[in-house]
Amino acid sequence: MLDSSSNLSRRQFLKTAGAAGAMATAAGLAGCSGSQSSSDTTSSDGTIELTYWYCWTDKIKENNEERVQEFNDGIGAEKGIHVTAESQGSYDDLNSKLKTAFTANEEPDVCVMVINSTQAFADGGMIQPIDDLIAEDDLNDFWSGLMENCYADNTLYGVPYLRSTPVLYYNKTLFEKAGLDPETAPETWDDMVTASDALASLGVGGYGFFSYIWAFTAFAYCNSGTLFGDDLSATEATFNETPAVDMVRWFKDNVDNHNFSFCAGSNGSDTLNTNVANQQVGMWVTSTADLTSQLSYAEQGGYEINVGFIPKNTQNKVPTGGCNLVMTSRVTDARREAAGEFINFMTSKDSAIKNHLKTGYLLTRQSAVDDSRITEAYATTPQYQVAFDQLQYAVGDYMNAGYAEAAKVYTDTIDEIMSGDGSDIQSALDDAKSQADPILQG
Repeated sequence: MLDSSSNLSRRQFLKTAGAAGAMATAAGLAGCSGSQSSSDTTSSDGTIELTYWYCWTDKIKENNEERVQEFNDGIGAEKGIHVTAESQGSYDDLNSKLKTAFTANEEPDVCVMVINSTQAFADGGMIQPIDDLIAEDDLNDFWSGLMENCYADNTLYGVPYLRSTPVLYYNKTLFEKAGLDPETAPETWDDMVTASDALASLGVGGYGFFSYIWAFTAFAYCNSGTLFGDDLSATEATFNETPAVDMVRWFKDNVDNHNFSFCAGSNGSDTLNTNVANQQVGMWVTSTADLTSQLSYAEQGGYEINVGFIPKNTQNKVPTGGCNLVMTSRVTDARREAAGEFINFMTSKDSAIKNHLKTGYLLTRQSAVDDSRITEAYATTPQYQVAFDQLQYAVGDYMNAGYAEAAKVYTDTIDEIMSGDGSDIQSALDDAKSQADPILQG
């Protein structure tokens, strides 16, 4: 699951990031370049050598490498810039490595950054404002729901790159066997329950899920509730308020009585993925970023899938996820201009189209909607369009320094509720709030 919130404790991160920033300042940050100096990273022919860190494998890795090669062969060759792309594993891996590399003066020039981490890395002094490098017309071209996590303290630190929302996936083959309409995704919570009950006749689970914070955030929104408030600063937990509690009660009732399949424990994600591949569940939620992979797995497994909005109870509303591109704080002068060229290229309209069609991540640019490559792809593979259409209901994701730690309190509580008798859900969530609030406010 590519876009669940980072497991890194941002509260602890801020302590170490602040220490790293202080160390850099003490060493004369403004005057020293460390590993970022022009003498260290300029070739003998005068080419500026930039390092770019990215995350994940498969189609996402291919996309990153293809875009970097395209830059090097085009704008880079014209302007004397060469970018070396280096994979750093997951978002958590990259965050951890970036802290260590920054302390050692070995950080990259540009990197992807999971959107929840923008505020923390800005506060830690590891990334820099880039307002002056991105044209206003370009910023206005990105969908507004994708821009919320690009700013820290009203200053631009990131540009939307591979961005996503959660969507509902369903197995069309199982739907047809169960007598359901395989072309129509469940649109409401009642539709999900009806479909889940019908899938029981096949001996498979209806809706498969685990304690996935991103998905629970979406379902809380779709019941007019929140888990940590409407403000992205997330200063207190709200998951014990009525809409969010009723959402948990609904899930628990469906596990007990309507064929929902809960995958408990730390391996819940892996269990769900296995169940999906083995056609043991008919519906599940994951990122639109998984679309190309999910379609490929379905083809290999001899079944068909489709996607839909996150089903609503009272409204449509979803969080966004994925990553922005950011520039580290010691990049200056000609290197900074070169890094800006690279960020603009990677997030351009043309790149946005290629990124979207290669990976399934969202089409980030409004101006790309009518491009012939998009209209042709949507006609052939309409699944691409669902997440795009859902963007009108998308909002940013939480950026509190303690959010990941507080979210873990919540998901652990969900594990206990779904695996227990569900006798006192309100008290369990009240207790979780009493643990989460000090983390968010500390």
